[in-house]
Amino acid sequence: MSKTVLLVEGHATYFRSHRLPWARKAQAEGYDVHVTALKTGGEDLVRQEGFPFHRISERDRGQNPWSELRVAARLGRLLRRLDPDLAHFITLRAILYGSTVARLVGVPAVLNSVTGLGYLFVDGGLRTRALRWGVLQALRVALGHPAQITSFHNPDNAALFVSRGLVPEAETIVTSGSGVDPERFPARPEAPVGEDGPLVLLPTRLLWHKGVDVFVEAARQLQSDGTRARFVIVGEADPENPASVPAATVQDWDDAGWIEWWGYREPDEMADVLRRAHVVCLPSYYREGVPKVLIEAAATGRPIVTTDVPGCREIVADGENGFLVPPRDAGAVAARIESLLQSRARRREMGKAGRARVESGFTAGQVANSIVEAYDRLSTG
Repeated sequence: MSKTVLLVEGHATYFRSHRLPWARKAQAEGYDVHVTALKTGGEDLVRQEGFPFHRISERDRGQNPWSELRVAARLGRLLRRLDPDLAHFITLRAILYGSTVARLVGVPAVLNSVTGLGYLFVDGGLRTRALRWGVLQALRVALGHPAQITSFHNPDNAALFVSRGLVPEAETIVTSGSGVDPERFPARPEAPVGEDGPLVLLPTRLLWHKGVDVFVEAARQLQSDGTRARFVIVGEADPENPASVPAATVQDWDDAGWIEWWGYREPDEMADVLRRAHVVCLPSYYREGVPKVLIEAAATGRPIVTTDVPGCREIVADGENGFLVPPRDAGAVAARIESLLQSRARRREMGKAGRARVESGFTAGQVANSIVEAYDRLSTG
């Protein structure tokens, strides 16, 4: 008899773009996989992939504590009705809601996936520090299920949780982010350099902590010094996130000529977007898991300039498939970009090294194997 697992994701679109290989692997191994999400939208994308979706959210983000409690209550009712053998909570918000509720309704086992820690663990504002303290206390309760494993996307985040006494080390696993499918992101020779110079790409959600302004300042410095290149931002603003860069600000940068803003691109378009780039840059000081777009860039064979922070430094070996720079240092970002723009041979060699790095440990199949092995441990434990 197959065992039932409920995946609780932040948003259904992330299930399709990041977790689908996990669900397919679990299904292939005999699990009956169901999906729900804490935000609305994208439900049909899950169903189109052949997985039942159960809606519990009425709006994208709770506007007050009562709306949040209603989502938690609906999740509890779903868990009672579905009666899964295992619940898999993905992202901190899902863990805070779900793992606590799972204990209350008697779900036998839980896998908690900490995909990243976000602005909550990098912002120094008084309000954020207070919220961080509250979240840490809530996690002490949420991560107390007697049969659980907690997965992390990088060892730094795992070490933080272990050092804070939130989880015992024996109940943790570390995966290489969400991984990517190398066949969907094949290595490609770089495109010919156009009249306006090579293309430097920043693909990201438009959050200040992703280093968007650092990238723009590096672009301004390089162009002011006479460097001929195109600096392109791909991504959209997230008005519900307190760290969102306003769309009007990005448009102002575009109007000033420092960058080109291409807006949002669907996940299925990213392979082509990355193919057009000569260098990929992400000067993030966000508390990343492992940025999926950097794995995609490495798979495509593009050299990377990123920051020496948890998550980013997992996919980039400094000097091999890209460069690591200090966070919030536009001058260092500019210098490393310039060195890559000046040497096609170096870009080519770093691109090859990046592709090899992905194939050796960052594929979606490898990550899916680790996730399903955790399911098996929990199901037989």
